[in-house]
Amino acid sequence: MAHVSVVSVFYNRSKWVKETAESLQNQTYDDYEILLVDDGSTDDTLEQLKQFEDHRTRVITAPNQGFVNAINNAIDQASGDYIAIHGSGDTALPDRLRLQSQLLDTRPDVGVVGCHSEIVTLQSSRPPFVTGSSFDGDAREHLLKHNPFHHGEVMFRRDLFYKVGKYRPFFVCAQDRDLWCRLSYHTKFVVLDDVLYRKYAKMPGSVSADPHRLLLQRYLSDFAVFCHSECLDGRTDPLDRYGLQGALTKPPSRELSKSLFLIGSRFAADGDLDNARTFYRHAYQESGYLPARVLLFVSQSLPQLLLWASTTYRRLLRLTQKRTAADSKP
Repeated sequence: MAHVSVVSVFYNRSKWVKETAESLQNQTYDDYEILLVDDGSTDDTLEQLKQFEDHRTRVITAPNQGFVNAINNAIDQASGDYIAIHGSGDTALPDRLRLQSQLLDTRPDVGVVGCHSEIVTLQSSRPPFVTGSSFDGDAREHLLKHNPFHHGEVMFRRDLFYKVGKYRPFFVCAQDRDLWCRLSYHTKFVVLDDVLYRKYAKMPGSVSADPHRLLLQRYLSDFAVFCHSECLDGRTDPLDRYGLQGALTKPPSRELSKSLFLIGSRFAADGDLDNARTFYRHAYQESGYLPARVLLFVSQSLPQLLLWASTTYRRLLRLTQKRTAADSKP
């Protein structure tokens, strides 16, 4: 029996196994187990994972069943009081498990704890940056506007996970936002000030690297928030009440439009006008968001102007980030 169970699900990420596994095995904490899950990979991910099996590390494998089913099944096999999720390919800094479990040990009112994270964007000249907003308290209202965590940085109480019914498979690539919403009725959340996690953005096969999955993720995340808002107002969760058809009850969302618009602008800044147009179109169709309609028109009629404006903005942003990083150095 371990106090903390770390669960990390891999699918076709063999070259990222070593960094993740070594970071988890080199923690400044002793009372934990590691469950490395191969979700039916077609490359040599399973063979790479098996190289790290030891007294603390177990490898679980099964035919491909998708991330949500794979992680639910892995947690069913865990022995820990606390579950630490870990993104495949990401890195846990040495004190992660110790500080997060210490918080849960000393704060019985807290059931979910995250941290600040360093973000490394692959295949990009953008410098690494730290993200995360410190938080401590009731997250029910906060979750209507913000997801306080990256999924892989979180540790939560296993008994609460089962109390709310685990991850819901409907949410595919927004399972974390839905879980946090449901957990928020039963416990407080904390985001530690410490940088304890390194996340690699736009990793091959990830949601952030696949425009189609990213679009789906935004719609599902928005529906999770709608379900949450219905419950906050004393109504039944639409997914529980109507099943899959509950998604049809979601009204247009200006917040979703803004999110899709910003993603489209990032694609434009990278010179990817096809995906920029796709996100601008969805942003406008969702709630008639006028800025999206304007940039959709510009991307179709004056594409070079949009590319120039986006490139200029990105350069100014990078200069600002570099100056901020330089000013923060002792």
